[in-house]
Amino acid sequence: MNGSAQPSLNKIVEHFDGRLTESDRAILSVLLNSPKSAVFLSVAQLAEKADVHKSTVVRLAHKLGFDGYPELRVQIRSEVHPEASSEKRSQQRMESIEQGSNLNALIESEIAALNAISNSLSQAQIDIAADHLSKASTIHIVGRGSAGPLVLHLDRRLRRIGFQTNVALNLQRRDLAEKFMALSEDDAVVFFAFQAPDSLPAGYEGLIAHTAGIGAKSIVVSDSTGPTIRPRADVSLSVSRPDESVMQLRTGPIVVCEALAMTVAHKDPKRAVKGLEGLESLRANLLSDKGGV
Repeated sequence: MNGSAQPSLNKIVEHFDGRLTESDRAILSVLLNSPKSAVFLSVAQLAEKADVHKSTVVRLAHKLGFDGYPELRVQIRSEVHPEASSEKRSQQRMESIEQGSNLNALIESEIAALNAISNSLSQAQIDIAADHLSKASTIHIVGRGSAGPLVLHLDRRLRRIGFQTNVALNLQRRDLAEKFMALSEDDAVVFFAFQAPDSLPAGYEGLIAHTAGIGAKSIVVSDSTGPTIRPRADVSLSVSRPDESVMQLRTGPIVVCEALAMTVAHKDPKRAVKGLEGLESLRANLLSDKGGV
């Protein structure tokens, strides 16, 4: 690869139109989630961490347009500024815990995670996703595992401002099919996926193909491995944090959910106000009800 305006590895993967195998995704998960430690890994070490053969690492580098793994590693090195080896960071974390200063470390980590959002996302991307949501008849929200709190948070925020939602949390394929029987071209589907590909909701490929076939819009909210997700959604909102390989907190995605909900409300303020007033009215009626159970 040549050229002074070299795109980031994240962008290279995002715009790669070829096929990514499960092994490819496993390798990219290591590289994108732990870039600061990945720059120190040899082909053999990376292959071991991703549980693949060394030749698979080399083939992936060629797929992405690099002469080989060394050039791919140079690309990663140009994007990060390694502060310490993984062993050194592990020692520092252990010392921090032993000294009882992990609260301060956590606060600093979250500040860094919030600052990193602007490097991953733009308001323009949020606007595109919010535009799809604001025009949707029903917003379907899909996730599993650790994405559960985010699914419920976004669902609550959207319902409060007057939107019809349909939540599919930790569902297997058979139940997911029943949930999406009523999906129409006027709808939008939001998927949450972290540490992809293992965290993708069951039946993701079939569901996103069904969504596209019907004409509904799809949005994926993910961590830095989001660009490896295939098939692609209409909009991908990937946020990364500097210590993503260690800290699995979802501060960034929570901010994305808030940004989406706020932008949707700004696009249709009358609907948002009507929804909030309706909620307050219903609450008042329920609180004033002195009847029996």
